[in-house]
Amino acid sequence: MSKRMGRPVPLTRKLLLLGAAPAIVMFIVLMVFFTSARLDDARKDLADSSQMLADSLAPAVEYAVVSGNTASLEQILSQSLRRSRAQWIRVSNVVGDEVGFVSTDDPGNISAEETFDVFESEILQQPLDLGEDRQTEWFEPNYGFGSGALRVGTVQVGVNKAQLAARRQDILWTSLAVGFSLLLFTLLIVKHSLNSIVSPIHGLSRRVAKLINREYEEVEVGLAGATRETRELEESLNALSRHLRNLKASRDETLASSEKARERAEMANRAKSEFLATMSHELRTPLNGVLGMIELVTDEALSARQKDYLQTARQSTEDLLTVINDILDYSHIDRGTLELDNREFDLKELITNCTASYRHVAEQQGLALSTKFIGDWPDRLLVLGDSPRLRQILAGLIDNAIKFTGDGFIKVQASFFSLEDNCLVLNCTVSDSGCGIPVERIHDIFNSFEQLDTGDSRSYGGTGMGLSLVQRLVELMGGHVKVETDIGKGSQFRFELPFELANRVDHVEAAEQGPVKTGGEQARALVVEDNMVNQRVATALLRRLGFETDAAANGEEALDLVRTNHSGYDVILMDCQMPVMDGYETTRCIREWEKSNGQGGTPIIALTADALPGTETSCRESGMNDYLAKPVRKEHLRTVLSRWIRV
Repeated sequence: MSKRMGRPVPLTRKLLLLGAAPAIVMFIVLMVFFTSARLDDARKDLADSSQMLADSLAPAVEYAVVSGNTASLEQILSQSLRRSRAQWIRVSNVVGDEVGFVSTDDPGNISAEETFDVFESEILQQPLDLGEDRQTEWFEPNYGFGSGALRVGTVQVGVNKAQLAARRQDILWTSLAVGFSLLLFTLLIVKHSLNSIVSPIHGLSRRVAKLINREYEEVEVGLAGATRETRELEESLNALSRHLRNLKASRDETLASSEKARERAEMANRAKSEFLATMSHELRTPLNGVLGMIELVTDEALSARQKDYLQTARQSTEDLLTVINDILDYSHIDRGTLELDNREFDLKELITNCTASYRHVAEQQGLALSTKFIGDWPDRLLVLGDSPRLRQILAGLIDNAIKFTGDGFIKVQASFFSLEDNCLVLNCTVSDSGCGIPVERIHDIFNSFEQLDTGDSRSYGGTGMGLSLVQRLVELMGGHVKVETDIGKGSQFRFELPFELANRVDHVEAAEQGPVKTGGEQARALVVEDNMVNQRVATALLRRLGFETDAAANGEEALDLVRTNHSGYDVILMDCQMPVMDGYETTRCIREWEKSNGQGGTPIIALTADALPGTETSCRESGMNDYLAKPVRKEHLRTVLSRWIRV
């Protein structure tokens, strides 16, 4: 029933039914009427002709019956039978004895079981009328001639009922043949008439299909055989075609203008980045000279006022140099040309020294700046990484806390936890007792040149690049930043970064019992990560969990591995931000390839340093199954993997 309802009936069939239904009803009514009339006429005609035969024979055989002339009687009956539709004729006298009988068949073949319609007529001897002016008198009534007729016998005509049945059958077949011929002729006329109605409708439908396919050509409105409504529709479609053609032209012009504007914006952005990089390099040279000369002048014998002036000039110059350095780094990151260093340094010492360099500035503002190392920190913790960028991240957060804290404290807390393959993750938190950040503005503080307090009367200075640069550097180094804030009570910025231990000792650790396929094969995993440290961390963790692991540095390499690996992967860890092809596009390509090859969806887990709420939604919309924030921890990885595969 649902199929019938889902398939609409063509208009031609409906109109044909509408035109044919009255013709069919009329055909049935007229056929019944005329057939019954013809049958009645045939029956009446047969009865009348047979009765007329009997009535005609009665006076003709009167003399033969009265005189007893049998030969004459047989001759009359035979000639009458040949010219009639009767099967037999019988003549009997007044007492009922048969005096004459003729039949179309052998009289012996006519049995009593056969059914005949019998028509009778009495043989009467009519009196002789001599007239009133006769001269003779010997013909008188007393001699036996009276005025009344005298019955001398009976004539019977037998007609077989099968003859009427044959006539009836002939009439029925003739009526059906004529009726169906007329009905077929009527349907052909109706169908021909419908074509003149439906054909323009089909033409209009094809016009609409062309408009849907963006073919906006106008057609000439036909006048011959077209109805007024059809012409109006064709004219309306021509007007719509013109309108859509104009809209398409306008859209093409708009797209062309937008493309030119986009190209100009990209050129302007590249020019801006090049300008910032060039100007930053050009400005740093004289500023370094200014700072050097201030240092030399400070060594001279100066009054207290002069030293205060020089200290103010030095601090202002250093602040300006910091802004220029931030602009230079930001332009490098924006162009993708910033390269991270990978050298050995003492992690604990770097955090201590960076915090100590801001202690004097904090004390001048009445703030208590403290450093706390949580956990079992060794005296020296040597790691491999970019120490200047880590110092820049920590300095940016401390400087931001000092700027937005009127009084109270600033705390720097650091902890770490070890990962397999001689890697660790630094967890550093910078908290303050400042004014806090409105919840609705948390997503804006990491935007470039964005400040919470805007306008000419803002309370705090700066370019608004500090936190944006911090976030980009943290993500570039494979970590992520989180913010917790409370209006009036302060804010807390926490970042996590993975590092490789410098004093690495090559050794082989026993892998845990990991996931195994049904056939006894070890499960396979693919790590797609452009950051080599993060790639090594994720690969080591997966191997520790019992996976055979492959790695790819970008989306194109991952797509090639998925297509060429015949055994397939049981899980894929996908970084979101990568060169060549990012994680979102790579995931969409993998899903399309799986669908075209009839394969099931491999679990794809997103790896990202972006912890904003909309990121997880974007990952799932692209086809990813789950979400894991960087840096990757073993227990978090195990928890996420256990949702999709036995671990």
